Amino acid sequence: MLPCPLYTFTHLQCPFCGVQRGLIALLHGDVAAWWHYNPVVWLLLPYFIVLVAGEVHRPWQENRVVRWCYSNRAIFSVAGLLLAWGIVRNLI
Repeated sequence: MLPCPLYTFTHLQCPFCGVQRGLIALLHGDVAAWWHYNPVVWLLLPYFIVLVAGEVHRPWQENRVVRWCYSNRAIFSVAGLLLAWGIVRNLI
């Protein structure tokens, strides 16, 4: 597995720390561990899937949901949530 650069140098967990371990746990069928490693990223998974789908299949960019995911409001909301999660997960 690739080490997290932020954790390597600062011993602080970034908002995405645990994603690799979670994917490996999911591939082994351990859904509880998958959720435990980083629940916020998994809650945002549908958002990221819509973003990727909009990039891969350009005609979908006309879809209302895809357009909303590309809006400044959505992007800043997700960025704010990830920033807050990065702070909170290091406090608990």
